[in-house]
Amino acid sequence: MKDTSLNQAKRRLSNTKKKSLIGLAFVSPWIIGFLSFGLYPLLRSIRFALATSGKTDFETLKFTLTGFGFAQFKKIFTQEPEHLLAVGNFALDLAVVIPVVLVFSLILALLLNQNIKGKGIFRSIFFLPVVLLSGSMLRYFNSYNLLTVPSITNGALESVIDTYFPSFISTLVITAFSKIVLILWLSGVQTLIFLAGLQKIDKSIYEAAKVDGASGWECFWKITFMELIPLMYINIVYTTIIYSNLGEYNPIINIISSVQSDEVNYGKAYSSALAWLLFFIDIIEIGLFCLFIRLGSKKYE
Repeated sequence: MKDTSLNQAKRRLSNTKKKSLIGLAFVSPWIIGFLSFGLYPLLRSIRFALATSGKTDFETLKFTLTGFGFAQFKKIFTQEPEHLLAVGNFALDLAVVIPVVLVFSLILALLLNQNIKGKGIFRSIFFLPVVLLSGSMLRYFNSYNLLTVPSITNGALESVIDTYFPSFISTLVITAFSKIVLILWLSGVQTLIFLAGLQKIDKSIYEAAKVDGASGWECFWKITFMELIPLMYINIVYTTIIYSNLGEYNPIINIISSVQSDEVNYGKAYSSALAWLLFFIDIIEIGLFCLFIRLGSKKYE
């Protein structure tokens, strides 16, 4: 009887609700883990960031917070120009890296999706940097300038770009080119995600479009691009998180690490405020890029 009633309940559920329940079942381990281990540190970091000051009593080893407000954020914007400059530089850097990684990984996925011999080997080669991109390996490569192009670091290409482009555009182009090797390394997972999306697109759609006279360019924008939009959102979030956690390229992380133990001038409250400022930068840039893609896709709906 119980099995029969359970099957009847399943039949009464709509397909959307079934998919929602399946999705909830997959993310439930993360939800349980976050509520058990992550929620309290998150709330405590908010309290730290909104404290006027905080000090440690070294006799009892107890950390106490005083006051409540935005004093730490005000200090960042009014009293620490070097830290504010680092925040602005990272926000600009992230705004350049995200679209470049997105475009490169999409082009790479389109190439690897072609019917060519040895494409499995090529896929492995392009994904290999993801396996090697550990913290120690990245620091080693960065210390020996293996993630830069010599013609860019010595200023040869920079002078040419400055000659033909306005200063703002040349800054963006030089920033992108100076990190081109790192961008290649960061594009492995995004390429696989796009590749999985390309392989799920029904080929009969392309055949029908070609019968109607659609060109390859039109097929890309009206079929491929539209089908990959949900995956673009995923890749934007993934790229933002990965790049923001690279201490070698994110000066905010280095500042947080250096100031949290200096309770005379900064302390944990100030470092928590910096961490939340980094979080806001990531959220804003993710939202802006997702909105840009959403608005751009309306042209082809």
